[in-house]
Amino acid sequence: MADTMLNLRNYSSLFLNDRGRLDTRYSRVTSDADFLRIAPLGGNPESIDTSLEIALLSNAVGVIDVRSVEANNLIGNARQADLKLGAAVFQEIQILRFIGNTAAVGRYEGELRFITDRGNVTRAEVETFYRNGIRGLIAEIVDEEFNRINVALYAHNAVLTRNPQNGHYILRYTDARDNTKELSAQTLDALLYEMRNGDNKNDFTPADSNTVQAQARLIPAMALSDAALNEVKTILTNFYINPNTNTYNAIKEMYALFIRKSFEIGQNMQVFENARNSLGLILEHSNIELARRIFADARAQQNFTVLTTTQQQRLVGVR
Repeated sequence: MADTMLNLRNYSSLFLNDRGRLDTRYSRVTSDADFLRIAPLGGNPESIDTSLEIALLSNAVGVIDVRSVEANNLIGNARQADLKLGAAVFQEIQILRFIGNTAAVGRYEGELRFITDRGNVTRAEVETFYRNGIRGLIAEIVDEEFNRINVALYAHNAVLTRNPQNGHYILRYTDARDNTKELSAQTLDALLYEMRNGDNKNDFTPADSNTVQAQARLIPAMALSDAALNEVKTILTNFYINPNTNTYNAIKEMYALFIRKSFEIGQNMQVFENARNSLGLILEHSNIELARRIFADARAQQNFTVLTTTQQQRLVGVR
């Protein structure tokens, strides 16, 4: 993983507590200087609360000494860490510059200078690392998010995830005592058996396993064709490599297409609703300001002017 970009959502999750906030074991060892430099970058200016901020903090003096082995392996040595963190900051700069948020661009430019001033990498190396790695990162993120859906069970809100590498399933839910639990199995049938007969069977009604079985078929990556998923990856990658009006409009029209298809009466309505949700989450995790702009523009979209007919056909292809 030394030569791959950081999946910020996955990496930052290693530093969170059960409530989804930065664990105090890391905030306690953070210097005032690092906190005051990182916290204002995005989100709440008085807290470390975005995935990128958490990732940057993870490489600060003190935090390095207490972070997990898994985090160490993901971020790598000093040079690899600066390449990965620099690339993540550069990605944010690219987006913010396109949006026109000059104040935020200035803050992130300062952070990128802070990283390169350590002397491990140059800005040119960071930009090259970003351009070489963004395609693989987008593919990874799409595969993850399009293999995940929310499932409404009788007494729980749950998330059903399919591992795109090995096909294993995970059902994550919160029980009546507000404890977060997970069931995992190598196959869907094994997961359903565990729900009906396993140690946590009392958490579920008989209908819950039927709901999970039905919803599993509507996981976007399971329902959409490979060509559709590849088109999603291509459109997103094109924007993150070169944010401009044309690449932005392609994402906007893709989102609008999923909205339109989710309202067409037919057996695939829910598939496209789930695909829209997956795409929306990818955009939100990338940059909430960008995501909100796309959502608003897509709702007002009347005609497709950037996506070709062939691209539209690919995006709505099902298995």
